[in-house]
This record gives sequence, structure tokens and C-alpha cells, in this order.
Amino acid sequence: MRDEIEGLKNRLISLVVFFALIVLIVCYVSLNSEVLKNPVIPTIIEVLKVVATTFGGAAILFNVFYAAKRAKAMDDSAIAANKSAEAALDNAKAALKNAEAAQDKQITERFTKAVELLASENISIRLGGIYALERIAKDSEKDHWTIMKVLTAFVREKAPLKKEEIQQEQLPKIPTDIQAALTIIGQRDVKRDPNNQRLNLQNTNLERVDLSGANLQGADLSGANLQGADLREANLQGADLREANLQGADLIEANLQEADFSDANLKGAYVSKANLHVADLGGTNLQGAFLIEANLQGAFLIEANLQGAFLREANLQGADLALAQNLKQEQIKIAFGDSATILPDNLERPVHWTQAE
Repeated sequence: MRDEIEGLKNRLISLVVFFALIVLIVCYVSLNSEVLKNPVIPTIIEVLKVVATTFGGAAILFNVFYAAKRAKAMDDSAIAANKSAEAALDNAKAALKNAEAAQDKQITERFTKAVELLASENISIRLGGIYALERIAKDSEKDHWTIMKVLTAFVREKAPLKKEEIQQEQLPKIPTDIQAALTIIGQRDVKRDPNNQRLNLQNTNLERVDLSGANLQGADLSGANLQGADLREANLQGADLREANLQGADLIEANLQEADFSDANLKGAYVSKANLHVADLGGTNLQGAFLIEANLQGAFLIEANLQGAFLREANLQGADLALAQNLKQEQIKIAFGDSATILPDNLERPVHWTQAE
């Protein structure tokens, strides 16, 4: 193609040169009066003009043809370039697909190996498996929730709450590997959690566990032993804590909004500045619990035992305390409430309580 265009270019140049010579001859003859006296000369001039016009037109046609050829060559080059780009894109897609397949295979192998490590009798090896699963959960979004289910199953299997241990005053401190698994669960990327799924930690022995700042929103902790647990600033919003043992637990500034504490044991628990908005505390043992500055707005405390509970500056606006047990006038006197707060018949509404909005 390049040689053909080059040949056309050379022929066009020759025609242009020839045309220029004819024009010069015509101009010379036209300007020379002596020559014009010859009767044959005008005829020759007319012929030359015709020839010049013809060659001029031919030159224009060749120029148009040459331009068309060049445009076609450029189009052909563009088409070839597009095909090359498409081929490169297809190759890139294939390479990416192969890379993803290789990565999936590698993650599957890592996952299988990590799970195998959890079954070891050696606690150090189990810890290695737990931290390997944590890394996979960070690397692979689609395996995130599966790993959380594996870790919660590991906790339920290794730290079940046995009936013979329920009556014991002091249970052994939680094992290191269980603590590690729970820390990873509490610090997980909750944005990767699927909808309508909850962590299952029911009936587990988590005494004195450190879950401060943990995100356990909506978790199922029903029947769990959390005696003496550190749950400061933990997010337990909507969590199921029915019949859970939280005796002496530290729940300071925890988010307990809409959590279900039905029949739970919060005796001596530190619940100061915690958010218990609309929480269900029906039948809960709050004997001696520290509820200082706690938000109990709209909470249900039906048959809850509030004997000796510290309610200083607690927010009881809209709370249902009608059937609360062992609640004294001195306790509500130092708390905040309003006309929507439901009190037992034997107690009077403090004069400083505000009107419900």
C-alpha cells in the first residue's frame, strides 16, 4: 500500500511540473507581440490552453484520488489498530479471569488449611489458624461471613456453657484462643455482613471476656455467661441477651438500644451512661446495678428487680416501671422522668420530673 501511494505521488508531481511548463509557454507566447502576428500561433495557443486545462483537471483528479487513497489507508490503519486494541482487551480480560481463578484457588487452599489448624490440640497452632482466617476475611469479601460463622462455631464448640458450671461462683478465665476469635469477630468489617444474619454465640461461656468496643449488633447471646465481661462502649444494639448472665459486667457507655435482656442477670453490673433506649429488661435482675446516667427512655422493666440499683441521673422518660420490683422512692427521686413514665402504684412522681413532649 505504501509503494502504491508513493508511485501515485511521483506521477502527480510529474503532471504538476508538465502543467507548469505549459502555463509558462502560454504566458510567454501571449506576452510576445511578434509571435502573435503569426496566424498559426493563436490556434496553437488555444490548443495549449485546452491541454493545460485538461492537465489541470487531471492534476485535480489525481489529487482527489490520492487524498482518497490516503484516507482509505488511514481508515485501514485505524481499523487494524482497533482490532489490535480489541485483541489486547480480550487478552487482558482472559488474564484477569485467570488471575481471579488462581486467587480463588489460593484462598480456598488457605481457608482449608486454616480450618484444619483449628482442630489442633496445640493452642499455638489453633491461634495460627484463627489469625489466618482473619487475614482471609480481610482479603476476600465473599468469604467474610463464612469465616465469621466458622469462628463463632469454634467458640461455641470450645467454650460451651455446661450446666454443672452455672452454679459456680468463679469460672476459669477465658482461654487465649477463644479470646482471639472473639476479638476478631468484634472487630470485623460489619459492612460486609449480609442482611438478616446474626452472630450465633448463644449458650457460650464468655466469663471475663474482653469485648470492649466490639461490634456485636444484633448478635445472639441468649443464655451466654458474660459474668465480669468487659463490654465498655460495645455495640449490642438489638442483641438477644435473654437469660444471659451479665453479673458484674462492665457495660459503661455501651449501646444497648432495643436489646432484649428478658430474664437476664445484671446484678451489680456497671451500666452507667449506657444507651438502653427501648430495651426490654422484663424480668431482669438489676439488683445493685450501676445505672448512673444510663438512658432507659422507653425501656420495658416489667418485673425487673431494681433492688439497690443506682439510678442517679438515669433517664426514665417513657419507661415502663409499673411492675418493677423493689423500686424505692429514693431511687427515682435522683433520676429523670416525665409524665409518660409508668411507675408502681406505691410510688409518687417526683415534682422535678418534666412533662412528656
